[in-house]
Amino acid sequence: MFMFDVYELAPSMKLLIAMHNMSCITQASALNMTDLKGVSGFSGEEVNKAIEELVCYGYVEKSDSTYYLSRLGISVIRSVYT
Repeated sequence: MFMFDVYELAPSMKLLIAMHNMSCITQASALNMTDLKGVSGFSGEEVNKAIEELVCYGYVEKSDSTYYLSRLGISVIRSVYT
């Protein structure tokens, strides 16, 4: 029996990676919740939960009603790819 989901990423990490892939790293490139739903393919509820988690961890910054990766979030993404 194989365990295919051993390396399954949490929704919050999938969203973090999607934000990085969209170069969402400054206030100028920040995305709103509708945009985040579009780039992630998540439902509104899934995006809300994931973004709350990322903000809580300090991986994402909120500016008005938009979100972008913090320096810590960028460092986490870099560690995923190294």
